[in-house]
Amino acid sequence: MNPKAYLFMLAIYPQFLRPEFGPLAPQALAMALMTAATQVVVYGGLALAAGKAREAIVGNDGLTIWIGRSAGLLLVVVSIVTLWEGFASWRT
Repeated sequence: MNPKAYLFMLAIYPQFLRPEFGPLAPQALAMALMTAATQVVVYGGLALAAGKAREAIVGNDGLTIWIGRSAGLLLVVVSIVTLWEGFASWRT
């Protein structure tokens, strides 16, 4: 339901449809099927991996704490770098 993705597809698809290769409808259908298959593989694999990761994380309290602390540390580091870069660009 992402309108930007649909606009992107409307802008890109026509460039790959070639009248010299025959009717455009079968070409468009083949591209749509390839796109759908790719989406199923990519997002399906991502969903399966996320499900397995959730099982591993929820069942392990130590891992949950470690992930939370790592994410917090990463946010602190990113904020420090952002602050540093902001001051550096402000001074010049």
